[in-house]
Amino acid sequence: MSSSRQDLRVQVVHHGHCSVLRVGGHLDFITAPTLAGHVKAAWEQSSGPRLVLELSRLTFYDSTAVGLLAWTRQRVEDTATGRLLLVGIPHGLRHLLDQTGLLPRFELRDSVGQAVAELLVSE
Repeated sequence: MSSSRQDLRVQVVHHGHCSVLRVGGHLDFITAPTLAGHVKAAWEQSSGPRLVLELSRLTFYDSTAVGLLAWTRQRVEDTATGRLLLVGIPHGLRHLLDQTGLLPRFELRDSVGQAVAELLVSE
């Protein structure tokens, strides 16, 4: 029996107190713990972490992705100095966030370079 499930790929690059997580592949209830683990690791590295999630390489996502983004956003809101910037949100995921009323709660940027520069200036 072969599995058609795709894996989630997360590449993490640190820039001072800023962590960029480039996320690709499938983000669903099976793979979400992988991304959550990377988010938790970034939190453990510094107080008030600054995160950039680059999502343009996602090929599949479901409601779990919305829940994971909302969870991450809530963690940011619970800190005094944390920030979360999203880059490259696929059209369908953007639509889901809009339909749930969550889209305005996220800071969106056009590129990873723009997001990192902004976060490094605010350190």
